[in-house]
Amino acid sequence: MKIICFFIGLCQVSLMLAQHKIDSICVFNAEDQSIYNAIAYNHQQVFIQNANGGFVFSNTTDSVEVFAPNFHSTSFLLHKNAQLQLEQKVQLNPISLTQKNLLDSIISQTRLRGFSAKTYERTKIIPNNSTTPSFDLRKSSRLNVFKNSTTVEIEEIDLNGFEKVNQKMLSREVLSFNMFKAYLEVFSQQVFSPIGNKRYKGYDFFQVVSKPNFVVFYFKSSQKISDWEGYVIIDLQHHSISDVVLLNRSSYKAWTRVQFDREKKWPVSQNLKISGGEGGQKLSFFGGGLNFGLIQSRLSDSSEYAQLNFYRLYTSQLELPNSQNMKLVNTYYRAKKAFLDETNWQSLANLFLSQPPNQPLALNQYIENQNLNGRIRRINAFEQGFLPIEFLDVDLTRLIKVNNYEGFRLGLGLQTNQQFSDWFRLGAYSAYGTKDTSFKYGFSGGLNLNKPTNTWFNLHYENDIKEVGTNAYLTDQRVYSIFEPRLVNITYFYQYEKLGLSLQHNFTPQLLSELRLEKTDIDQTRSYSFRTSDGIFENYSLSTAKLSLRWMPNSKNIALDNRIYLAQENSPSISAQVEQSFANLLEGDFNFTKVSAKASLNQRYVNGQQTEFTLEGNIGFGDIPITHVFHAFPNSPNKENIINRFSVAGVKSFETMYFNEFFNTRQATLHVKHRFNKFKFSNLSQPQLVLISRHAIGGFSEIEQHQLVNFNTLNELYNEAGFELNNILYGFGLSFAYRYGAYHLPVFEDNLSFKFTFYLKL
Repeated sequence: MKIICFFIGLCQVSLMLAQHKIDSICVFNAEDQSIYNAIAYNHQQVFIQNANGGFVFSNTTDSVEVFAPNFHSTSFLLHKNAQLQLEQKVQLNPISLTQKNLLDSIISQTRLRGFSAKTYERTKIIPNNSTTPSFDLRKSSRLNVFKNSTTVEIEEIDLNGFEKVNQKMLSREVLSFNMFKAYLEVFSQQVFSPIGNKRYKGYDFFQVVSKPNFVVFYFKSSQKISDWEGYVIIDLQHHSISDVVLLNRSSYKAWTRVQFDREKKWPVSQNLKISGGEGGQKLSFFGGGLNFGLIQSRLSDSSEYAQLNFYRLYTSQLELPNSQNMKLVNTYYRAKKAFLDETNWQSLANLFLSQPPNQPLALNQYIENQNLNGRIRRINAFEQGFLPIEFLDVDLTRLIKVNNYEGFRLGLGLQTNQQFSDWFRLGAYSAYGTKDTSFKYGFSGGLNLNKPTNTWFNLHYENDIKEVGTNAYLTDQRVYSIFEPRLVNITYFYQYEKLGLSLQHNFTPQLLSELRLEKTDIDQTRSYSFRTSDGIFENYSLSTAKLSLRWMPNSKNIALDNRIYLAQENSPSISAQVEQSFANLLEGDFNFTKVSAKASLNQRYVNGQQTEFTLEGNIGFGDIPITHVFHAFPNSPNKENIINRFSVAGVKSFETMYFNEFFNTRQATLHVKHRFNKFKFSNLSQPQLVLISRHAIGGFSEIEQHQLVNFNTLNELYNEAGFELNNILYGFGLSFAYRYGAYHLPVFEDNLSFKFTFYLKL
């Protein structure tokens, strides 16, 4: 029988003994290693460790018992201050059905159904090195929680040293307001909530203490990939939750405590502390390469570590009636200037909240020397594919591209930003192809009719080329990637000259819409003619109207200066689009209709893995030329052997389907990706295995209308399976895919795809 000795030593000598307190007593094991997941109690109350592993007791207490997981609890007389010895390790027994029913009943009664409060919160990030000042952010808000909706109206905000607030400062979720949701946001990391509706999927629960006045449940992640654990403390006298403690000491160290009002059953305060751990995961408030607001870099360099301290206080709590109508904006910022009333903060009975920010001169100088305002603005813009230079944004997606028709496409795109004007915008671009030796260009302008609904009236003109068979949704969010892999191997384009008007409007922050009217003149880049009852057309004109909708019911949005921004797009998302071409209107040549719909769902599992589903359907009828039919996003170059086809894998493309192999006037596609957890070989190399299954089926109406061009149609089911091993090193990985089923090719090698992938997260 192995005996494990624990002793309790004084971490600090308290100056408050005369006031009947013994301050910050820490717990160690026999190897002098600190114990951070212990809990102490007596017959009256529970004592919780702080973030440093210390207990604070009152010396009026005769004795306490100390519990650590997998060890018997042991009594300790405070006034004797001796070595504490625990008995041998024991296996914890999962909670019984009776205990589970008690926990479920308490959580159900405590769950917030209609609740409003005034909140004060402060976030400080204190770096280890002395060259970087502390990050210090304070906010006061009005919180409304109703069923599954949470809205936060930020009334005052102050980021010490900064004159202007941007959406990044508002959208960063340090700690979720509502602990009863399935997932918590802990510094933008999703964690299963121990009191959420998926608690038993994420954690194993154990009853470790049962007294007449309280019950303590210990929980630990049921998955090896997660190291979260903690306690739920139940007050039996008021039949409510008293405290929730959540701990993690792996890639980073986190300590969270949420305290509840035991009688009214609503939160009183939230506390979070994060510091560097084993590394491998970057934790930064702003992202990019800023040391300001950086807690931990991906590499284990302790000199770059910092400690985050966060505290949120709830005051002026009110119960909302069940009929309360909730706003659809998740976060709303009302104050137009980043000024706080210091008098209100000084009156708060909390030293961390009421203490004024320090070192203002040093911080102001640091912000100026490091040009933090400009760098933060560039980080925000770069995530969307822009590089801001004063009042202009450079469109990074237009700088350089490669394809088989243009060769190298060298270009420059500029558009005005909010420093130029909040009410109107101007944009222009130009590009030159080294292979086709021709210039392409475009101009655009927009007028903001209503900021809260993001209503814009736009005018645009383009003279450019476009891939045959593409079908883009107007309301799809702009996606920026350093590489656009499919472009490299595209060979079939058409030339167009387009003039159009559009109206963008958000019916709600979750429901986006755009209506676009366009007149387009189209020329072919290769031999093609389209036969209709009116004759044979090689070049033609289209007059079209297009309406697009996008619904993101679980998206997180913020409102800043009367404008709403998408802060985080959460699953699911649904897009729909209808396009109508009119003959004899503005010299249009054809009548046709196209209808498209797409749904994306990301299913998260308790073990940390994810499965992504993307289902899309397209149908067109009428006189549709080949330029406007559908393809399934093929991404295999038309070359003979697998080595010559080596290129970059796409995000939503069929890697074994050859370019221009299939076109359809009706088609359906399904993409399924299952992401396993990362393999952590080192902080630098963390490969992730992704299993992929893709399927497509379609058909073509009036195929004989299309002359001088050969293609197949997907009358039977096209199948492709494969896998990716991403982020092997510096964002690079490998992709393999295999074509099987009805369109399996006679030569085995022709069914294979071998490519590399690139995913870079700054």
